[in-house]
Amino acid sequence: MRRLGTIQIVALIAVAVVMRLLYTHRKIQAPRPQSIPSNTAGNGQVKRTSVNANGEVSAWDSRDCVVIGLAVGYGLSNFEQFVGSLRATGYNGHIIIGIGENPPSGVVEYLTKRQVTIKVVKFTQCTFTNYTTNTGQLSPFNQRQKCAVGYPDYKIQWGRFPLAADWLRECTGCTGGVMLTDVRDVFFQRDPFAAVVNPHPIMVFEEHPMLTTEYWLVGYIVKQCKGSNMGKRPMLCSGSTMGTRDGILDYIAAMVKEFDIWLSQAKCRFDIIGDDQSIHDYLFYEGKLPNAVMIPYRTGPIHIVGGPADKIFRAAIEVAKKDGHDEGWVNAHRFYGTEDKWEQWLDPKFNLTDDKGYITNFDGTPSPQVHQYDRFGRPFDRWLNRRVKEWNAQLDAAN
Repeated sequence: MRRLGTIQIVALIAVAVVMRLLYTHRKIQAPRPQSIPSNTAGNGQVKRTSVNANGEVSAWDSRDCVVIGLAVGYGLSNFEQFVGSLRATGYNGHIIIGIGENPPSGVVEYLTKRQVTIKVVKFTQCTFTNYTTNTGQLSPFNQRQKCAVGYPDYKIQWGRFPLAADWLRECTGCTGGVMLTDVRDVFFQRDPFAAVVNPHPIMVFEEHPMLTTEYWLVGYIVKQCKGSNMGKRPMLCSGSTMGTRDGILDYIAAMVKEFDIWLSQAKCRFDIIGDDQSIHDYLFYEGKLPNAVMIPYRTGPIHIVGGPADKIFRAAIEVAKKDGHDEGWVNAHRFYGTEDKWEQWLDPKFNLTDDKGYITNFDGTPSPQVHQYDRFGRPFDRWLNRRVKEWNAQLDAAN
């Protein structure tokens, strides 16, 4: 057999690389993932995977995945948005949601219809009351709070983590990907698990680059508690995290361990509700989540849009003020365009949406999960509310 020269070998390698890049970036029109068989797993069973909108093979089959959230006190419309949008993507996996003992009318019926596992969260008086203010004085913060039964030492913003771990362990069919997520300010445009090609045990997500760990919620809080300077690093959102079953259980265990450390020191007991994010960022950047990978902003299955959304909304208010209007006027009107072209709710100059109004990742595809959309204000709600009605009508028609 004739030997190939060095130049020929290099040329062949170059061709292979180009072909791989072309394959990776080719677009497929089908917006929904299709289940396909792949190689058998180690136990001899067929391992299920799916194909996402870019033609890439996802490592997770959604039927084995789970989305977990806490939504105590939320009304029916919140669930029609969160659950309805998720099911409308074609996601056919598990959904576990914690609700209160006396939910608003229609909530249980709706969640049952959409095949959601309901977890009723009971509350009790919190046992840990000596939270301190920024001045070091005792705060009545925890006296105004209720804590979940079983976790009375944790304000509910912390208690949701061990609750999620309990629910995940109880779900024997939840063997694939896991998403821990907020509910109120979240909706879905694509199956988030089908969008994950290279899963990691723990995946944390960057917010917009305009937000860094210098922001007081991380920088100041961590400095006060730990005495360490977080510096200027990408802000990571604790409201949406993904990973494997074991990875997420490890993540929650690390969070709970740190909760206990913070509770044991007066200087770390803050009378605020957002310091789970302080701890989330601290653990990642201090290397205490060794299996965690940071997903760059607007590139993965979760798009935290709050930074630019708030900037767009505030800019609209400033423009309105010059014409003698106020924030209420902005909320009562559109950002852009006319009602007959309702899908085009945002000026294309922002490069945040496609021609149907869906919020996109940098590659132009609809972001699977959109988080913190409420920062856009009411002008965006008109588009979203209309979509929510469409999505739920399609689900009802299919059943």
